[in-house]
Amino acid sequence: QGRQWPRAILASTLAELRGGQRNSLTVAAGDLIGGSPIVSGLFKDEPAVEALNALGLDVSGVGNHEFDEGVPELLRMQYGGCHPTEGCFDADGYSGADFPWLAANVTYKSGVKAQRPKHARHYGDWFRSRTGRTVLPPTWVTRVEGIKVGFIGMTLEGTPELVAQAGIKDVDFRDEVVSAGLAARDLRKRGVEAIVVLLHEGGIPPTGSAYD
Repeated sequence: QGRQWPRAILASTLAELRGGQRNSLTVAAGDLIGGSPIVSGLFKDEPAVEALNALGLDVSGVGNHEFDEGVPELLRMQYGGCHPTEGCFDADGYSGADFPWLAANVTYKSGVKAQRPKHARHYGDWFRSRTGRTVLPPTWVTRVEGIKVGFIGMTLEGTPELVAQAGIKDVDFRDEVVSAGLAARDLRKRGVEAIVVLLHEGGIPPTGSAYD
């Protein structure tokens, strides 16, 4: 019960900020799990995802931390299900993320069979697009004032340098610019008029900035 209070407060604050902003979208660029507080890590980051569900996150790209526990665990985070070795942490189980994670530049290697997650009814529907067999959808589309807006989500090509190799042995992390171009062309074919890229890339603050 105690875990609900911070979540409720944050959700209430965000709802207040959205007030009067009819076309507001809440997006993220990865590292939503993995690099998380111990209270979330102890429960395999299910609390982090449940908090983001409550906050009304619309969409996120993947970051390097999404791959800390490997691709199968990332898919469980997205689609739900109890942990394969530790089981369920509460009576309700874990139902997954209400928002889509996007991975436009993370593809299954040639010859690797993609295993459909147990709770994912339409897993792999996007494999036929020019973006290839990405582990999660490469794009997400919504409408704003009748205009189709498309999102492309990606992590960095150098992600394998940051995470354990065992969990990512079946996938490739491709060039960000090439992957974005392929995804953008696919979105335009679907009538998307505005495109947003959610890339897990840091930045350098300007000289004299108060933060690093």
